[in-house]
Amino acid sequence: MKMTKTLFLLLAITSHQAFASDTNLSNQLDDLKIPANTAPVGVTSEKLYSVQNRYIKLDKKFEFNLGGAKNFTGNGFLQMSQINAGVAYHFNDRWSVTASGSYGFNDFTASANRLMMNDGIMPDAAIVKWRSDLMASYNLFYGKFRMNMDQVFYFDQYVSVGPGLVNTQYATVPAAVADVGFALWFGKNWSARFGAKNDVFREQKMVHNDLAYHLLGHIEVGYLLGGSDSAYE
Repeated sequence: MKMTKTLFLLLAITSHQAFASDTNLSNQLDDLKIPANTAPVGVTSEKLYSVQNRYIKLDKKFEFNLGGAKNFTGNGFLQMSQINAGVAYHFNDRWSVTASGSYGFNDFTASANRLMMNDGIMPDAAIVKWRSDLMASYNLFYGKFRMNMDQVFYFDQYVSVGPGLVNTQYATVPAAVADVGFALWFGKNWSARFGAKNDVFREQKMVHNDLAYHLLGHIEVGYLLGGSDSAYE
């Protein structure tokens, strides 16, 4: 009987200690719980930013351009092309102003030659001798294109608008000019531009005047001067 009481006493003590141990462990685990959306005490938080910087700075730089263009919407009697030269000043990476001029080359088409040879009639066509314009440009977005693992080039997609002048054998008339295209950047100085420029003007002719739309596909090579030569880090 005495032995039985002793066993019950030992079992009671062991059970009490086990229960107390479980309760203590449960309380410790509850203390480690972290409220939702709350960082642990003593853990610092950081904000990470991804920034696309320009490789080439354009601020306060001059850009000289030389290239050519072809008119795709002239009349059916002339094939028109031209050489272009211009200088741009970049106020910053977005805005610039460009003054440019061009000298035109014109050839009669086969239709015009047949008209002169068969009927002895000179086509009533305005021959563009030169153009000039003053354009304000805005770079819509900047990006880069990777050609392979070691070569990449950068570009701006731009739009330009401004006034211009168109000279023909009959008169020099004002024009409204718009241009859209891409500027590609190679290294820290060289560039290449290609786009579509539209000249809208009143075309003077021998018999009557028409509103003309000349869509010019153009390409130029440019060189940057001035400003800071260092790229953004």
